[in-house]
Amino acid sequence: MNAIRLLAIPVILSMVLVGCNPSTSSQPTETDVPAATQASEKVVITFWNGFTGGDRPTFEALFQEFNDTHPNIELKVDIQPWDTLGQKLPAALASGVGPDVSTPDYNVGTIWQYVNSGSIAPLDEIYGMEPGKIDINAMPPEVLEGFTRDGHIWAVPVNFGTLLLYYNKDLLAEAGYAEPPKTMEEFQEYAAKLTKKDDAGNVIQYGIALAENQTIPMWPILIWANGGDLTNDKGCSMLNDPKTVEAIKSWADLIVNEGISPVGLTGGDADNLFAAGKAAFEMNGPWAAGQYGPAGINFDVAPIPVGPAGAVTLVSTTPMVMSASTENKEAAYEFLVWWISKDTQRTLALGAGFPPARTDMADDPAFSENPLLQKFSAAAPYSRLYLPNAELFSQIDVDIFQPAIGRITRGESADVVLQEAHQQLNQLLGCPNQ
Repeated sequence: MNAIRLLAIPVILSMVLVGCNPSTSSQPTETDVPAATQASEKVVITFWNGFTGGDRPTFEALFQEFNDTHPNIELKVDIQPWDTLGQKLPAALASGVGPDVSTPDYNVGTIWQYVNSGSIAPLDEIYGMEPGKIDINAMPPEVLEGFTRDGHIWAVPVNFGTLLLYYNKDLLAEAGYAEPPKTMEEFQEYAAKLTKKDDAGNVIQYGIALAENQTIPMWPILIWANGGDLTNDKGCSMLNDPKTVEAIKSWADLIVNEGISPVGLTGGDADNLFAAGKAAFEMNGPWAAGQYGPAGINFDVAPIPVGPAGAVTLVSTTPMVMSASTENKEAAYEFLVWWISKDTQRTLALGAGFPPARTDMADDPAFSENPLLQKFSAAAPYSRLYLPNAELFSQIDVDIFQPAIGRITRGESADVVLQEAHQQLNQLLGCPNQ
């Protein structure tokens, strides 16, 4: 599909003055040709992102498609590891020499540091109901809310991925389970039973691959399902809340005492464990399916088991932002609107397995033969973003929460560790400790 142009790309004309003699000026010259028909140089826009995973080929194909269908714009893409991007981007944008468009992080909260520094521009102009804009009514409400602050919308969603429960059908059948667990109580029971040890007590099969660092957040889902959270609506710590403590303690006890998951897993470690057939469960997004099928795993996905607080899961969306100092705003706008179009989102969904980042494509015929995609889409109504309003996202998640989980899963007291983390988090957030 050809993207709708927001504004015409300026054409630089070489104006040659001619005499006032009517006979001279009546003859058509190069300068009399309408600007739109003259050759123009391409407007180059740069895009830094962190799409280094298994879905990279789909993203790269889409970038090429944009260039092929937009002769007046050249999109130059720089794909970097997320940690490298996080180190380089703040200074690059602050200095005014950074990319026109970028994905600062795969977590929404990170963008607020760029808002506060004035490094990125609001994108209100491209959201609306008019032709050539992003249909604001087609945006997932939780995503739009997560991108909004001070009355402005600051990002466009690159993708939209809910987390579901991946399960190894063969391992469940061997243990006598015909269906995956439906409640958190059953989930813990299954994870314990599906953990196997050899005669020496070494675990040879894990009930679950539960990552704690360098990962899409998994532990917050277990906390939310029990009615707990990391922060409350005032932006202060809930790490010592009884429901938060209970959720973490119950799963950590199973890890420490039953060995249901290795400790210290990164997201990649957890993925590899499930792909090797060494774990019965993993909570993950649609992107993981492309790894497990080729690995020969007989798997399926199911909703995250329901806890006392009801059905809940995490939704992940990567925010795409525009530099406040870009000199190519119109071209950047055109790329952003094109990206969220139905055609682009359809290609992304079919190629990378992400549900469309739009709410008006549920009945798209292209998805009728993709049951996994339909299942991930069905989880959208009860999905939540992780710390979407946290300006200090990295300090909260990486410096406080992840180390606390690591200590607890290695046998330290959940009550003690979480009380310490609670005080540390409140100090970081400027909240009173109680």
